Amino acid sequence: MGIFNFKQFSVDDSHCGMKIGTDAVLLGAWADVSFAREIVDVGCGSGVIALMMAQRNNNGRVLAVDVNHDACLDAIANVGKSPWADRIEVIEADITKSFPSVSHPLLIVSNPPFFNEKLRSPDAGRALARHGDEFTVKELIEISAANMTELSDSLAFIAPTSRTDEIDFLLSLNRLSPRHVCTVYSREGKASIRTLWQVGLDGADAPRMKKEELYIRNSDNSFTRAYIDLTSEFYLDK
Repeated sequence: MGIFNFKQFSVDDSHCGMKIGTDAVLLGAWADVSFAREIVDVGCGSGVIALMMAQRNNNGRVLAVDVNHDACLDAIANVGKSPWADRIEVIEADITKSFPSVSHPLLIVSNPPFFNEKLRSPDAGRALARHGDEFTVKELIEISAANMTELSDSLAFIAPTSRTDEIDFLLSLNRLSPRHVCTVYSREGKASIRTLWQVGLDGADAPRMKKEELYIRNSDNSFTRAYIDLTSEFYLDK
């Protein structure tokens, strides 16, 4: 059993290939969700990001989409026990073939598979969730661009910092531009391993990009004040 207790909800990820980790919590806490009328969590897994989105946006409808049947079962159970069961819908579907009907302003959020290692996990479900063979960052960007219609629409995701140049190129190809970029460091003195992105359609009236850095731990291994403040709405203690 893998049950994680947050301040306002609990998540059981027992059947999901990709377990809850820091990446999901970072993205769920960091992404700007305030503007959205509709939120689509692509590759929702156990539903932790969808639940975080519902907690942070009091009015938006959340569509949690995953191709994996067992992950959807976990998400349905977790959503059903949450305070926002009436605003979150879990959909078992292949997002590359069928994007749900949505309203705007739209936020698409995803903790996508981005590992390209040749060695796969021996667990088939975990391998599907972790590796980019079935659903890639390229597809996420293309699908998101195709379903944005307003400058206020956006896509938020997390990816390895090593793929920044590739992502910048893919965004340019799809006429998207960064709105907010956060370079994440595991601790002081270490190289960055993750980058948080929020991007939207190109346009003369598009807002100027905001850049920032986030350190998760101090040099003494304690959590930084910035990380504590970012996640304070969710973690029981730190």
